[in-house]
Amino acid sequence: MKIQRSPIPQASGSSALDMIGKGAVLLSAATALLPVAMPAHADLAPERGIVAFKYLDYSDWQPGDERIRVRAPSVMVMMPIAGAWSVSGTYTSDSVSGASPAYHSRQLTSMEDLRRAIDLRLTHYMQRGTVTVGSSYSNESDYISRGFSVQGTLSTEDKNTTFNAGMGVSNDDINPNNLAVVGEKKHVTDWIVGVTQILTVRDIVQLNLGYSKGNGYFSDPYKAFDERPRGRDHSTILLRWNHHVDQLGGSSHVSYRYYTDTYGIRAHTLATEYAQPLAHGWTVTPLLRYYTQTAADFYLEALPNANGLPTFPDFNAKYYSEDQRLSEYGAFTVGMKVAKQLDENWTVDAKIEQYEQRSEWALNSGGSTGIAPFRYRSLQFGISRRF
Repeated sequence: MKIQRSPIPQASGSSALDMIGKGAVLLSAATALLPVAMPAHADLAPERGIVAFKYLDYSDWQPGDERIRVRAPSVMVMMPIAGAWSVSGTYTSDSVSGASPAYHSRQLTSMEDLRRAIDLRLTHYMQRGTVTVGSSYSNESDYISRGFSVQGTLSTEDKNTTFNAGMGVSNDDINPNNLAVVGEKKHVTDWIVGVTQILTVRDIVQLNLGYSKGNGYFSDPYKAFDERPRGRDHSTILLRWNHHVDQLGGSSHVSYRYYTDTYGIRAHTLATEYAQPLAHGWTVTPLLRYYTQTAADFYLEALPNANGLPTFPDFNAKYYSEDQRLSEYGAFTVGMKVAKQLDENWTVDAKIEQYEQRSEWALNSGGSTGIAPFRYRSLQFGISRRF
């Protein structure tokens, strides 16, 4: 079953095309195999390879109702080639089980699925820039996704400014198990441009602009009364600031992301984290993120006393959905990552995140009702070795 978590734009934004082919995974362990880094200049070709293993355990729930459980082991390998190239690959297997989401699901009360995904990238390193091409493929019982991307960076001669640009496409085949539709497709094209600037020896800032154009099947076949436009475009603005704190030897990372789409959703994400190195190779990184969005133009609010019966759309309505992910809400995420450098080659890490979503936490909340709080907890464990 194709599952999509509440739309929480991630604040990292370091990859030009993070959103391509990632919709099927709640918090894909593959995306966490390497540390998020905001480049200050054109990357140097790696001298050593890396092999890394990451394991994700995710669960979400609403009051009195445990919903989804995901277990996702992932393996990544990166190898340098001929001093100016690198190739990397990631394999992820997501085991999904649990009950169907609340709010008028149809023909589905429980589910169990297995998703397998592979991502390959080839990077060429030049004196003042890089070029990366990538491809991805994922397969689950009712959803197949294929993706391709190309991105590049170019630095000025003094290496204080780096420009980046990228483009990616994904083509998905959709065949839900309940046969609500058969042979549906979705095509999405993403573009991104950005610039990273060194301001001082302690400060780096980055601006990324993104645009996505999608067409095809965007409705949820597992929900009653869910009919969405056969197209969805969105734009994003991402601002990031990294600051090194000399007195403590740590670094703060602050980001803001604005999102708008043709559904009428407007979203803001403000995130901060602080990485503090400690003695004996330890590093701790607490994080805090706030997300808020408006409701989609065609969102149909669930009634608080509907006793499980759906709110019927207007007879003349062309589009409608009671999907909680399209409602007005706000959400907070708190987390902590702990990493340990065992020696020159080995590193281990663990990360926990706790998320809660409520209608009344939305910025300038319009007083939405009928939506129960939604929560998730994720645990990640990883180990990597350079060779």
